[in-house]
This record gives sequence, C-alpha cells and structure tokens, in this order.
Amino acid sequence: MSTVLEHIDVVEPDEARPAGPAHAAPRRGSERLRVGLALIVIGVAHSLNLAGWPRYFDDEGTYYSQAWSVLNMGSLAPYTYWYDHPPAGWLQMALFSWLPEALLADDVNSDLLAGRILMVAYTLVTALLLYVLAKRLGMARGWALAAMLLWALNPLVVYEGRQVFLDNIALPWLVGAFVLVLDRRRHLGHHMAGGLCFGVAVLSKETVLVFLPALLVALWQSAYRPTRPFAIMGFSAVVAISGSTYLLYALIRDELFPGPDHVSIWDALAFQLGGREGSGWLLDPDGPSDGAYDALSGWLHFDDGVLVVGGVAAALVTLAVRRLRPVGIAVLVVTLVALRPSGYLPQMYVVAVLPFCALALAGLLDVAWRWLMRARTAPVRVISAASMLAALAAATVPLADWRYDYATAWTADTNDVRSATAAYVEDDLPRDATIVVDNTLWNDLVDAGWATEDVVWFYKVDSDGAVMEQLGGDYLGIDYLVWSDNVARNAGPIVVEAYDHSELLRTAGEGDARIEVRRVLPLAEQARIQAVEDEAERQRLEAFLTAPSAEFTDLTNGQIEGIKVDQATLSVPELAAKYVTSQETILTILDE
Repeated sequence: MSTVLEHIDVVEPDEARPAGPAHAAPRRGSERLRVGLALIVIGVAHSLNLAGWPRYFDDEGTYYSQAWSVLNMGSLAPYTYWYDHPPAGWLQMALFSWLPEALLADDVNSDLLAGRILMVAYTLVTALLLYVLAKRLGMARGWALAAMLLWALNPLVVYEGRQVFLDNIALPWLVGAFVLVLDRRRHLGHHMAGGLCFGVAVLSKETVLVFLPALLVALWQSAYRPTRPFAIMGFSAVVAISGSTYLLYALIRDELFPGPDHVSIWDALAFQLGGREGSGWLLDPDGPSDGAYDALSGWLHFDDGVLVVGGVAAALVTLAVRRLRPVGIAVLVVTLVALRPSGYLPQMYVVAVLPFCALALAGLLDVAWRWLMRARTAPVRVISAASMLAALAAATVPLADWRYDYATAWTADTNDVRSATAAYVEDDLPRDATIVVDNTLWNDLVDAGWATEDVVWFYKVDSDGAVMEQLGGDYLGIDYLVWSDNVARNAGPIVVEAYDHSELLRTAGEGDARIEVRRVLPLAEQARIQAVEDEAERQRLEAFLTAPSAEFTDLTNGQIEGIKVDQATLSVPELAAKYVTSQETILTILDE
C-alpha cells in the first residue's frame, strides 16, 4: 500500500502527458470555464439575501468602524486602539471600501452590508486559490474543483463567510502562502513571497499563526534539497520582518510594554492569552454558556459533520500520503489547539481550518480514485468501487439537510428589527444627543449625522478612560440607550446604571432579537418622577387606610393597623374601648 501511495505522489494524470499545442488551449479553456462557472455559483450562494442573514454581529461593526476610522479619522480605531488585534485586516477593508459602492451604488443601505460585500469578494479569491492549491497538492482537476465547491458551498462557510470577520480577510493570504511555497518551479522568490503572504495573514488575524508548522512542512517538501536551507531562511526572514512592523509601530508609540496612562502590546497579549474567561472543553456539554461546546454545536448545526468531523478524520489518513501531509498537519494542529482543556475559543475560530478540511476530504477521495483506476484485477476494482460509492452515499445523507440551511440563508430576514430601530433613531432622536449603542448600529448612525463622540459603543463606556472622561464618569453623560441582548449580556456598571435610570421609548422584536430604545433621565426629571410616584403611593396608602376592612366592616384598615401597633401598650379591654369594637373582635385581630 505504501508503494502505491508513493507512486501516486509522483504521477499526476493531468500533468504526466501534456497535450500538444493544438490541444492545450482547449483544455485550459475548458478548465477556466468550469472554474469560472463554479465561482459564479459560489458568488450567488454567498450574495443572496446578504443583508438579511445572518443577524449582524457586534464584532462586524467593530472591525468595519475601525476601517471607517482609518479613512475618515486617520487612526486605527475610533477609540483608543489597544492592540486587541493587528490592524492589517481593517486596513485592507479601508483600501477596498470603494468596491461595494462601485457594485451597488446607492443600494448599499448599511455600512455592515458594504462590509459583507467585501467578505464575498474575499471568499471568491479564497475559493480560486483553494482550487490552485488542490492542484499544487497533486489532485486531478475534478477533485480540485470538488474541494473548492465542498468548502465554499458548505452552509457553515456561507454563515461564517458572510460576516465581517478578520478570519475571512486572513484566509486568502493563508491559502495563498501555501500556494506559493508549493510552487512547482521551486523558485526562491515564490517561497519568500509565501512568507510575505503568511505575514499579512498573521497581521490580519493573529490566530492563523497555528498554521506555521504545516506551512514549514509544505516548504520542506517543496524546496530543492540543495537550496532548502535558503528557502526556509528566506521564508522565515520575510515572516519575521512582516511581524516586526507591528512591534515597531508599538515601539515608536512607546506602547510596547506597560506604563502609566497608555495601552501596550504586552497588556493586550496578556489579556488575549490569559485574561479572558475560559470557554471550557470543546467536548464538555456542561461547560460555560456560549463556550466551546456551544461553539461546536453551532458548527455542527450548519455543517452536519461533513467538514468539522469528516475533515478531521480524513486529515488523520492524509498523514500517510506525503503530498497531502501538510494538509493533515494543518487540520490536526488546529484541532489540538481547540481541544485544549482551557482557554478562549471564539465562534469564528473554525473559519481558517475549513478549507483544509475540504482539501483533506477531496484529497483522500483523489487517492482512492487513483488507486481504484490502477487496480489490476476485476474483483478488486468492483469491491473498491462499491466501497467508494457506499462512502459517497453515506456522505450525501447530511448533505440532504443543507437545503434547509440554504433556504434560511436566502430568504430569512433576521435584521429587520435592527433596520427598523436604526430608522427610528435616525428620524426621531436629536443629532446632538449622546447615544450608547452596540457596534451593529455605530457606523450607520455616524453616517446619518451623529458626531463620532456622540455615538458611543457600549463596551467603551466602562473600559476606555477617554470615553469615561468624556461622559463625566457616570451614566448622566448618556442621553439615549439602545438596549439589545448583546448589550444586556456584556454591559458594564455604568451602562447598567443608565438602563436602570431610563424610560422606554420604543421596543421591537422578541427574545434575543428584542431591541429597546430608552431615554436616560436627568437628575431633575428623576426627582420630579420620584416625587410624583411618592405622592401617588401616599394617596394609595391613605385611601387604603381609610377604607372599611373587608373582614371587620365596623373598622377601617387603618384602625386594624392601629390595633396591632397599640397592643404593646394597651390591654384588650382598653383597645376595645379606644376603637369602639368588641373584645372578641380585638382578640381575633391579634390572633391573625
């Protein structure tokens, strides 16, 4: 079996017998047509109902507001940039911000929709690079196309890929790095370019650094043996130089290490690596709410185990196939990191590994198909073909559920409440008011005319010293509050206090989709309202005390309360005389 696998590593039917000049162009044209049609299908699948599903996520608004800040404020964030992520991701969004408007002009009715249009573009680039990478790994054109479609049309990829996540921005750079280090011409310049791509990927989303072992294995296998040290040194040097630009930026700003009155990379790393609340173990159903187990359940809900489970299983087998070994290492390293017993595991962690899961599955099928085609005896061919068909038939069972996910993705409107709330705020609230919102609304309200200091992301109210100073250090600096499930789960003390001292103006939606618009009451108005409430309570109590008792009709409620108070100083006869009632009634009241 090992001999067969090594033989497959070398022989590639599509490349072993290159067609003559008369046939090469038609074959290339046919391939481009198939890939082009596949990209159109992918683009349509990811673009339909882009503004309606999934529900806008606070992180999307955060990253897009930072891209907006680069273009309009000349800074890396509209608030204090605290090195929570390297900035290359939103710098790219700022660079390509012209694309959504060029495609849809005035029909882009939300900044987050504009961001999602960019994510579709990144998905298409990733899909094309994934096809090229599959071929670089020795897959036949058909299986390379299958890998691209299996990844791009997976409902989990549609769900995650539509959202404005830094992981989606890093993905084409990561896949591109593998494409370049597996260059068939083994050019040193391509290997160094692969290091640059990987550096940009890490500066777009730092978590893709876990793919470095797989990338180094791919480089080791691809480089010429005599020049292999130079290839690895050149690749590593470019990666190091790329990463050092981030450190250099912090050093120039004197924000490399902690100090008084400033943020630092050191503090940000300490928070990211150990300061966050752990997500629990990936396979522990009793773990924290919204933790790692819930993240896994969400992935399986859309994927039905095709890539998340099948890809990991296939990756184990691909370790035995030399040309596919980098893919297997990539999937397994990411899986081992996710399986650590503690640490923080975000929902979007799965984004970067899904293309490699698709490559592992398609690559394994490619190996099986080639082995089947090389089988010399009819019984072996029949048994192998039947096994392969059975495996493919089993794989189609979860695929049948995907149609429901597509129907939801293409028809559901999960952002209607948010859109209606944004329209209400824009139409009915004054532009000079200070409004605290989550970041799904921040960009649109700034575009609607609010100054950046007057629309405040709720998270910064309790965490950014500059914002706290701007608001006066308490809730009284807030005029209006847009309260959602996300705000309720993550609000700090000042925002909670603003909610407690506010009145409801408008509400829409139900459950976790409910959004309230509230007006924070000034102290004078709170005092006036409290006085009105106190007077109403006094009148209610007075009416109660003067009303006849329901049980003792010859006494009022106030007299009954007086009897209970006076029993400490008066005897039963004295109480009966004072309240003009019988001693039996007094005894009955006192026994209650």
